[in-house]
Amino acid sequence: MDKNEILAKSRQENKGTDLFERDAMNSASQKAVAVGGIVCMFLTFADLFFGGSFNYTLWGIYLSMTGTTLIVKYFHLRKIHELIFGIAEIVLAIAFIVLHFLRFNLR
Repeated sequence: MDKNEILAKSRQENKGTDLFERDAMNSASQKAVAVGGIVCMFLTFADLFFGGSFNYTLWGIYLSMTGTTLIVKYFHLRKIHELIFGIAEIVLAIAFIVLHFLRFNLR
């Protein structure tokens, strides 16, 4: 494959996309995940301090989002650690969601 073929293929792959916008969205997504984690921690500590209980729902939602992000990254980058951590987070999310519903049966 010569230089012109590589450039043509690259142009075709990036057709209709703004690389600057894609990088901005990637950066925004990473920051949003970090802020979401901080908010979940704050709310969890508030629930523990004021209510004396652990909020499984928050962590079920947060881990399902971050786990999905890692699994999608795996399919694009083929890095096995992304898949392993993504599956682990999805399993934890399912466990927290199950605990959320079990909490209703225990009352």
